[in-house]
Amino acid sequence: KRQALIIHTVTKGLDPTVLMKDSGVDWIGEIPEHWEVKPLFVVCKNNKEKNDGNKVSNVLSLSYGKIIRRDVESNFGLLPASFETYQIIDDGYIVLRLTDLQNDKRSLRVGLVTEKGIITSAYTGLKINHGMNSGYLYNLLHSYDIEKVFYNLGSGVRQTMNFSDLRRLPLLIPPKIEGDKIYDFLKKETSNFDDLISKSQSQVNFLQEKRQALINHAVTEGLDPTVAMKDSGIEWIGEIPEEWEVKKLKFVSNVTGRIGYRGYTVDDIVAEGKGAITL
Repeated sequence: KRQALIIHTVTKGLDPTVLMKDSGVDWIGEIPEHWEVKPLFVVCKNNKEKNDGNKVSNVLSLSYGKIIRRDVESNFGLLPASFETYQIIDDGYIVLRLTDLQNDKRSLRVGLVTEKGIITSAYTGLKINHGMNSGYLYNLLHSYDIEKVFYNLGSGVRQTMNFSDLRRLPLLIPPKIEGDKIYDFLKKETSNFDDLISKSQSQVNFLQEKRQALINHAVTEGLDPTVAMKDSGIEWIGEIPEEWEVKKLKFVSNVTGRIGYRGYTVDDIVAEGKGAITL
């Protein structure tokens, strides 16, 4: 419902009585009659400002469609020898992660910047022209992201795209005042959705805890409550059924989650507890 609201609002506007016209773009359809359709390069510039001399130290990352600060002090993951190759971004910029397109069709690839910082130059940074609401444009590109538009640009599916591949991407341009209203509306309504999701999540968390407890009990103690037990020799496991064995992981699996595996790059590294080890 949240995604459908965003898609409808950024393509149809807020007034259901307004006259419509064909946008000329098959995957968009009709748009309000007074809106324009312009290629991306008319509205945005490719950000090319490098962090020469390491003058900016606030390292940012795109995670689950959000621009977040990255904790470099913990040294989690692989870090470059210098952040001079990173690009400087600022409040109102839009960042797109257009890498690993062939292997990853589930990630959210668009983020709105809310503070000055630096981010890897492997991402495409967009600097919005004056007179355009960056919040509206973010929601528009986010709707494209939801609809998986980026995977079908150009000739066939590519592993990586950059600004030159996006420069003629059609953007829907309402009058600035209307764009401002759309952004304010979506900011309020999506916040309400997020609150509902958060409340629902507490119930989900409770059910997940019950589910996990069931799994933990079954895989460490088995299904027969009357079976004889023995000490596993592992403090955090405790007793296990007497006929079970304990073996090291290396004898039953291979660790394959690594940089390069299925297109993983350094930029796919996330904070501890959010990632996964592939076995």
